[in-house]
Amino acid sequence: MSHRMDIVGIGVSVWDSLMLVDSLPQPGSVVQAERHLEGIGGGITVAMATAARLGSKTALIDSVGDDPAGIRIFQTLSAEGVDTQAIARHAGLTSSAASIWSDRRSAERTIVFSPGSACERLRWTPQIEQLISQAKILHFNGRHGEICLRAIRVAKECGVKISFDGGAYRYRPEILPMLRAADFAILARQFADSHVRSQADCLRRLPAMELAESLMEEFDCEIVAVTDGPAGSDWVARDGASFHRPAVSPELAIDTTGCGDTFHGAFLHGYARGQGIRRAAELAARVASENARRLGGLAFATNP
Repeated sequence: MSHRMDIVGIGVSVWDSLMLVDSLPQPGSVVQAERHLEGIGGGITVAMATAARLGSKTALIDSVGDDPAGIRIFQTLSAEGVDTQAIARHAGLTSSAASIWSDRRSAERTIVFSPGSACERLRWTPQIEQLISQAKILHFNGRHGEICLRAIRVAKECGVKISFDGGAYRYRPEILPMLRAADFAILARQFADSHVRSQADCLRRLPAMELAESLMEEFDCEIVAVTDGPAGSDWVARDGASFHRPAVSPELAIDTTGCGDTFHGAFLHGYARGQGIRRAAELAARVASENARRLGGLAFATNP
């Protein structure tokens, strides 16, 4: 089969407004931001832009409004080289937006999210089916759930690898069929903990490698990884290989916005280009580290 796309993503795009502050303010206070930046957000959106920036052919399946946020999202993705033909644009509807405060001292961020009315309007089309059938990898996190389930069936029929992004504080039981269908499951530590506790009523906090091994035993993916920010990531493969990938210079981080998303995008880019799991994981760690040293969800340099 000829692959017209390296990676096709299904997700909800967000227009982010970020403020870098010395510390999060107390209720009722007024503080001055050190820096302000606006740009694209959303886990799958940033992953597709990351892979495109690194040289992959990527496309995004999504639905946005014709408001200023939607226009900026569409323009930014086009400028980054992401194929936008399967992004539905709806007149009179709104796009998703987020206000993010990033604490310079801890590099952690607080997000206030406003879902747009357009994100519920995505419908399956022959164009979407064709895009997925001609991809190497399908990547999603469970947003646009009905579309994801149909996409899984197409991917399975066409031999397309399926990648699931389990983001922190995104765990919910309805995504389990999607996770079980995945070839690659790259999960934030908090997501993995939530799943194990919900299934086994386990209150003990397992080491990350034990978590990855437990998830591999349950889901039998080709690759399972548990990411844990500055603690790095732990990887288990179906062939029995396992390794720990340290984070790169976590002490230099000023903003963790988009780090997991760029991590996913870089890993999938490396894998799609035949690098193998270890090299792709190393690239992912470097890109996420580079991103964390700057403000914004898509802030890394082209050649990290």
